[in-house]
Amino acid sequence: MKSKFKLNLQMHAMKKSQEMYNKLKDLRNIMSSLQTEGKIEEAHAMINEVRDLEKAIAVQEELENLETDKFEGTPIPTAVKANEVVAFNKAVLGKPLSEPENALVERVGEDGGYLVPEEQRTEIEEYKRQLIPLKDFCNVIPVGTLSGKMPLEVESNDKLINFGEMTEINQSTIKFGQLAWGLGDYGDIIPISNTLLQDEKANLISFVKRRFGKKAVRTENEKILEVLNTATKVNGEDYTAIITALNTKLDPAIALSAIIITNQTGYNYLDQLVDENGRTLLKDSLEVSGSKIFKGKTVVVLSDEEMKTTATKDATFFVGDLEESVAFFDRQVYDMAISTEAGFTKYATMMRVVERFDVKAMDKKAVVRVDLKFPVIP
Repeated sequence: MKSKFKLNLQMHAMKKSQEMYNKLKDLRNIMSSLQTEGKIEEAHAMINEVRDLEKAIAVQEELENLETDKFEGTPIPTAVKANEVVAFNKAVLGKPLSEPENALVERVGEDGGYLVPEEQRTEIEEYKRQLIPLKDFCNVIPVGTLSGKMPLEVESNDKLINFGEMTEINQSTIKFGQLAWGLGDYGDIIPISNTLLQDEKANLISFVKRRFGKKAVRTENEKILEVLNTATKVNGEDYTAIITALNTKLDPAIALSAIIITNQTGYNYLDQLVDENGRTLLKDSLEVSGSKIFKGKTVVVLSDEEMKTTATKDATFFVGDLEESVAFFDRQVYDMAISTEAGFTKYATMMRVVERFDVKAMDKKAVVRVDLKFPVIP
């Protein structure tokens, strides 16, 4: 009777942990649904509940392990804590999942793709930040739907309304427009060694992040540059045109937080400028190691290949505040799947990695494009 009683206790404990895993899966599904419906605040409010439940599951599993140690005779195997990386790898490769593992993965649509786990998503983001992502300077807006609209202030120099002096608020007083977005799918097909795929514990992201990360940053930068190229254009003869743009073409509040974006050609020009005392005008940044500043503004340098010079070989400089000028609508997830389109080879399997985003112009007066005739260094 004693052994049977302990056996029932252990089975009950195991059942409780499984119930907790089921609840965790339900919470994740609810969060995903809320995000898809655009209810970002409600989804965000559930984060602590999910994390608390994950901690509670860890405690419960430890209690089950301790309970097993008390048993006489052959112990009953306890529920094994699912590894998120292993669960993700098995899901992507189409391998069967245990119930705890199933609670840790989230499928995307009907094409067999799965969301990259948060830890691995962060790994990709951290790698991208080591490159030169213009996205970091934009107004990044997380979205949970593939398309939508957001209100956009038409004029930012209005003053507050004195409600006490008004009997009625005219519709013309409220100057808002609509900014529509539609996320695009941007991805890459990456060959992965079949030998690597046999290791369920291998971190697939560590093998795809470099190729995908570089292409992702180049693609994001290209879309951001397309928006910047619609800015008001100013032609100049030398670097003083950049100073004039900062002083007179931008609102003073915008100029305070402005940066300068150029390519290798433009940077080479700035780097060789000196004052009457022979001191360089391009200075080292005291805030960011390895960065340069011009007239107190951070200089962001892209390659000539990424930011091409004009047909007339002008040196181009974008001067302004991208956070006010460019909206980057970000789904903030990556999904990965075996590529059925590319098929298989004997030694490699094709992996598809996808991100979704859109880029739109906001305040078109927040950035000025300055083109200098191909500069001759004095």
